[in-house]
Amino acid sequence: MSRWRFLADPLEGRTSIGKIVWVYGVLGSLLYGCLGLLVDAGDERAMHLYTIGGLALSLYVTVATYQCARNCKTAFGRRLVRVCAVLTLLLLPLATYLEWNGALDLTSLRGVE
Repeated sequence: MSRWRFLADPLEGRTSIGKIVWVYGVLGSLLYGCLGLLVDAGDERAMHLYTIGGLALSLYVTVATYQCARNCKTAFGRRLVRVCAVLTLLLLPLATYLEWNGALDLTSLRGVE
C-alpha cells in the first residue's frame, strides 16, 4: 500500500472502523505524543506549532472515523460513531483554544489549594 493510499483510503471510507480507531487514532496519537517529547515546552512558537499539528491529526482521524462509520455492522453502530465524530468536531476548536491560551496547562494548578 502506498503512502497516499494509506492516507486517502480512510477519508474515502475504505477502511474498517477498527483500523481507524487503533492504527490511526491510538497509534497515531502515541507517535505524535512521542514527537511532543522533543518539543521544548518553553518555546511558545514550537508549542503552538505542535498544537496545530495535533489539531490536524485529530481532524484527520475524526473525519476518517465519520467516513468509515458506514463500515460498522449495525445501524446503531454507524449512528453512534457518526454522532461521536460530530461532537468531537464541535469540541476540537474549544480544546485547541484552551490549549493555545494555556488554560489546559497543569502547572498553572500548582498554586491552587
